[in-house]
Amino acid sequence: MTEDEMIARGKEIFEKCYGDVIAPPPVIESKALSGLAMKMFNDIWGNETLSFRDKRLIVLGIIAGLGADSSLFEIHSKSALRNGELNADELQAVLLTALPYVGFPRISPLVRIIDNAIAEHGS
Repeated sequence: MTEDEMIARGKEIFEKCYGDVIAPPPVIESKALSGLAMKMFNDIWGNETLSFRDKRLIVLGIIAGLGADSSLFEIHSKSALRNGELNADELQAVLLTALPYVGFPRISPLVRIIDNAIAEHGS
């Protein structure tokens, strides 16, 4: 697969991963961050060893565990609901499962995000 094909496939996978929650970069240059990101989507999210659902669960757990910017958790929560990878109960269970491992201070801000995503989705 050529670099251009990897980027094109990565963009397709990005769009599948995020749907209408976030758009791909408007300009994708192979040597810039945008190109590297699309190649990552090709290589990692495009790898079928784990399902999109499995990868989404891993990413949600990592974001929660790191206490990363909550907007990342919001993007992945909304995408998981819209793509049918997780339902409302499963998404809430992600936080309950992570709670004893990462602690209340990292989980509590994410509860509101999930509640809002579920309400917005109509789940």
